[in-house]
Amino acid sequence: MALDSVQYKNVFDLHYEALYGYAFSILREETYTEDILQNIFIKLWQHRETVNPETVKAYLYTSVRNECLNHLKHKVVKAGYMQHQMAGGVATDNHIHTEQKELHEKIQDLVNQLPEKCATVFYMCRQLGLSYREVAEALGISVKTVENQMSKALKFLRGGLTEYLVSILPLFILQLINL
Repeated sequence: MALDSVQYKNVFDLHYEALYGYAFSILREETYTEDILQNIFIKLWQHRETVNPETVKAYLYTSVRNECLNHLKHKVVKAGYMQHQMAGGVATDNHIHTEQKELHEKIQDLVNQLPEKCATVFYMCRQLGLSYREVAEALGISVKTVENQMSKALKFLRGGLTEYLVSILPLFILQLINL
């Protein structure tokens, strides 16, 4: 059996708040919690043809747990990498500063290319630190629209930053968050 759009909406409405609480209890970071839940529900929609409605709750909780643990592992690796880079000395600091400036300029350029609504939502979520609900209320749109706009913005930014992934993105992922 597959999930149709009505069942999907019911699953979202029924489980979102509890999943949010579960993910937040692991991460303790609202932005990452919202991003992870958004990605999980997008994947659920993309795989709706193969998802069994009877086991969707277990699927969602397992997905949330795994994504949260992956995020935490990534933070540990990132912190170790930052420590390693800090131990590299002044030459490394100058190189990092140059790369950081270049990355920041690239991110700004990409953000400037976003459609107006998308850029506004991205700015309010990432620069002002507002939750998806707060942005939705401020703009008079649904939380789902905010989620969709953030998904578009992040996908566009990831695509535009692929060239940096291997070399410098692990150093400056926080820059993207604090645009």
